[in-house]
Amino acid sequence: MLLVGNISRDGRVQKEVRTLRSHGFHVVLIQWPHAALPGNYASLGIEVIEYLHPLHKSAAVNFLRQMLFNLFAFRQLQRLSPDFVQCNDLNTLPAGFFFRRRARVIYDSHELFPESQSGLRRRVWSVLERWMVPACHAYIQPEKNRLAYFAAKYGIEPGSIALVENYPSGRYAFSNRNRLREHFAICPERIILLCTGVLGPSRDLENMISCMALLDPSFVLVLLGTTFKGYELELASRIAEAKVEDRVKLHPAIPNVEMLDYVQSSDIGLVFYKNTNLNNYWCASNKLYEFILCGKPVITNDYPGLREVVEQNQLGVCIAETSPETIASAVRRVGSKRKGPTSASPYVWEQQEATYLKLFE
Repeated sequence: MLLVGNISRDGRVQKEVRTLRSHGFHVVLIQWPHAALPGNYASLGIEVIEYLHPLHKSAAVNFLRQMLFNLFAFRQLQRLSPDFVQCNDLNTLPAGFFFRRRARVIYDSHELFPESQSGLRRRVWSVLERWMVPACHAYIQPEKNRLAYFAAKYGIEPGSIALVENYPSGRYAFSNRNRLREHFAICPERIILLCTGVLGPSRDLENMISCMALLDPSFVLVLLGTTFKGYELELASRIAEAKVEDRVKLHPAIPNVEMLDYVQSSDIGLVFYKNTNLNNYWCASNKLYEFILCGKPVITNDYPGLREVVEQNQLGVCIAETSPETIASAVRRVGSKRKGPTSASPYVWEQQEATYLKLFE
């Protein structure tokens, strides 16, 4: 397994590792965790080899470090001589590409990577993807619209691309603690709106905050996750401007293994992505399925994949535009009922395992 990022925050890779190990595979993870100090991964039960360099403030330097990580990973692959190499996203594919004659290379495209970039970075990654994709032995996409687009883009038969969606595990052991209410001392009568993940401008956070001024005081908004560097000040300014300091709470990022516990302690999920690129429009949100598994109604964008899951199954509301007024109206509508799924969620990782494992036959 190759990964840029930290597996502690990557639930998808964690689930894949658990599935492989439970079926007798020996798994080694080679990752660049964007840190200078080694982490503790004993609970994963696998060997983790880390490229220890922090992120730099320069995008050009970080691109260079991504390439150096791939060189580091390639040398580790030469030493380990694995049967399979799974490249998690395009920024790990160079190492797999140069090792392709010695192992079966599986490209797990977590994102439509070039489409999620802009400017020079988009052009560079587009060239690299176009060069390397034909050399892979198997492909994974996490959303069916992305799969169809990727297949057409590279002339790949759609049936040969595995659809492995971002579902949470149905075997999760809940602690039965009310995590958010404990942490922020929120009384049971108040309704918690929760937004999780990387907190940045693409998530419509400003409009979520502004909508709180339009709602009655029974509603509390919790923003849980890693905040873009410097963006905390912008959020603080918007919270002060809306005069909702007592009703908007910021919670730092937590290990992925605890996420469902925190989701369980909320009442309504907010899952928004600005339609700035195809990667967002055809979003493959694990957050959506976490709320559904926990029985929480969801308010989200009116995008094709989201609409199919949420509105057709009556699991919440999809809104065409995300102004503060529209979000507030949807919150009132859902808050008056607060009904989530009435039966066990079909969107669980265990429904994906057979498809995933076929790639390693």
